[in-house]
Amino acid sequence: MVSSNILRMLPTTICLIITSPIVTSFTPQLSVPTTRNLPSTPSSIIRNNDVIINNNNNNNIHTSTTLSMAGFGGSGGGSKKKKASSKLVKLKAKSQWDRYNDLKKCAQITVGVRITDTDEWMEVGRVRSENDESTEVAIARQRALIAEHSKRLFPVQIPANAVLEWGYVADDEGDDKTWTVLDKSKGDDAPKGIEKKIGFEGISDKASGFYCYYHEGRIVEK
Repeated sequence: MVSSNILRMLPTTICLIITSPIVTSFTPQLSVPTTRNLPSTPSSIIRNNDVIINNNNNNNIHTSTTLSMAGFGGSGGGSKKKKASSKLVKLKAKSQWDRYNDLKKCAQITVGVRITDTDEWMEVGRVRSENDESTEVAIARQRALIAEHSKRLFPVQIPANAVLEWGYVADDEGDDKTWTVLDKSKGDDAPKGIEKKIGFEGISDKASGFYCYYHEGRIVEK
């Protein structure tokens, strides 16, 4: 009797382990060329319709290879929270300067400041308004810009915490200028969007670079 050997075939499981190579991403760091900082705008505080100057000078000068208007810094970092009590749009010097130049067919009105309870007027710049209809509103709405620039032009005459008044010359012809004191309330009820119809240009200040025109890195006359 022949005995047969029964081979019990055990199933063999072949485990195939696939390993994926670990890929790490690499982002090259690009170097960004730096530029010279533009002078920052000194801050001012409007309190009870008066402006109190906060002395904060910066004498960096912007350079450019083409004819350009310069001298204004960025808004800087930090949060941009709007104060609930603020009803009027805060104006930017560069934007209002651009609008002043856009209104080149309109009359330019000389504006200035004086320290409260004094008689000496200090000329700061000029304003324009669309169709020459809103001179006093243009001064009242841009009075913070005018006050800030007055400190750049007259750092000795205007103390850091001086309380200022604003004025303008209605008739700029002749040697004798008659100044009219501004009623600051003229800007309180200004129509919405009036800032787009007015502009301000300060007297060029070479020390800070504000309201200066540049060509090939040099300050030039307009």
